[in-house]
Amino acid sequence: MTWNELWEHFYYHLRIKRRARTTVHFYRTTQRALDRFAAEGGSLPGEVQTVTVLHLRGFLSWLEGRGLAPGGIHAHVRSLKALFGWAKREELLPGDPSLRLERPTLPQRRLPAMDAERVSQLLAAARTTDQPLRDVAVLLTFFDTGIRLEELITLRREDVRPEKGILRVIGKGDRERSVPIGTRALTAINAYLLRERQPRQAGVQELFLGRTGLSMTRSCISILLKRLSEFTRLERAQTTPHTFRRGFAVEFLRNGGDVFTLQQILGHSSLEMTRRYVSFLDEDLKAAHLRFSPGDRL
Repeated sequence: MTWNELWEHFYYHLRIKRRARTTVHFYRTTQRALDRFAAEGGSLPGEVQTVTVLHLRGFLSWLEGRGLAPGGIHAHVRSLKALFGWAKREELLPGDPSLRLERPTLPQRRLPAMDAERVSQLLAAARTTDQPLRDVAVLLTFFDTGIRLEELITLRREDVRPEKGILRVIGKGDRERSVPIGTRALTAINAYLLRERQPRQAGVQELFLGRTGLSMTRSCISILLKRLSEFTRLERAQTTPHTFRRGFAVEFLRNGGDVFTLQQILGHSSLEMTRRYVSFLDEDLKAAHLRFSPGDRL
């Protein structure tokens, strides 16, 4: 079996499982990197059945030599392990050459999370754009719900349910869930719907539209956040969609929410994924230590 044949079988499996486009793109990135590795003379057999862990380690060394960061190499290892693990279970390959493929150690650095002060700055900038009502509604929806980028751009008008105070969201794996949304964000969405939203044709049902009257894309959101970042002189890494998601999770926990409810809102498949956000609560942990410090109670 050739590499292309294996990948195509794997993509078919992902389509059957209704995996998100971003998930498929994640694996295609590894496929393209492997193709470049082979094209540049890397040691990679044409028949997948003869691949060993040494070939895969050579690929990782090549990635490192090209200056790829540990996080990027880690992502490729996850991709390879998913591919070969699936192929072994489906009996397409006699074994899994990625079993002993080591993941690089990642630095334990905290990723940025959005906060109320930066949101206020971005909102002020959004009110000066060509589509201020839409841009304000986008920012408030991100910060008030914690939904993913793909979930936001695929929201439809009927997914907004103001009478219940929720959004109907289709998340990873085509799983549907209800996400609470506050009055301020709903008011911003309603203002956008009434005064600014202009679909190209009646069949366009997506909530947030670009200048052409069609659904906003990932690149549309990226360009918007980049412009707002430049206007407010904030670092781009502090204004990504996932920064809003982290910020929502932190504020939810800080305001008394519990991780079990947060797991349902964020659409996490496991509680461990949600518990990572507890590490962002430095100030809260410090305040708790001031109240309960064993040393101060001596």
